[in-house]
Amino acid sequence: MRAKIKKIVRKLFSHETSSDNSCSSNMTIHNSSINRGIELRLDNPIKDKKYLTIGQNCIVSGNFIFESQEGSITIGEHCYIGGSTFICRTSIVIGNNVTIAWGGTIYDHDSHSLDYLDRRKDIDDELRDIRNGDNFILHKDWSNVNTKPIVIKDDAWIGMNCIILKGVTIGEGAIIGAGSVVTKDIPDWTVAAGNPAKIIRNNIKCTKTQK
Repeated sequence: MRAKIKKIVRKLFSHETSSDNSCSSNMTIHNSSINRGIELRLDNPIKDKKYLTIGQNCIVSGNFIFESQEGSITIGEHCYIGGSTFICRTSIVIGNNVTIAWGGTIYDHDSHSLDYLDRRKDIDDELRDIRNGDNFILHKDWSNVNTKPIVIKDDAWIGMNCIILKGVTIGEGAIIGAGSVVTKDIPDWTVAAGNPAKIIRNNIKCTKTQK
């Protein structure tokens, strides 16, 4: 009886969620990975399209947002994804052995046009959709919104509260300091930090012999 009580208490106070992931038709998670709180938002989905794919032995939490029918997010193997937000219209590809801390935003498009008249029309369209009881961006005109893929390569580490904007490639083994805003590509095996992020250290690849 005492052992049974201890088991119940451990379950109540554990921060881990079950690795028995029940996936929607729009998301695929390998059965060896752990879903620690994935929120998948699909504003105008295509039935059964795989918007989010997660490989083996990952630990993933966060918000994954698709505001149109387009886009896909792929997470490789053996990754840790903290409670960050991913907003996708084109493509976000995360390699293997990647660590992404909490509070970040990875955003592969501009959301609005640079032209103020287009932005006025966005508000008009949103008002009409809301008043009609529809999703507030159901009729958004995406043709004037710039969007480019984001790639985060193997073994990269993204610190807490970072922002990674459209078109950026984070190099293999690169480290992004906490609170950075990344607007340009970051080379392999470098450390970058700041707003905008700049290289502060090069050639950081570990030379320790792997056992």
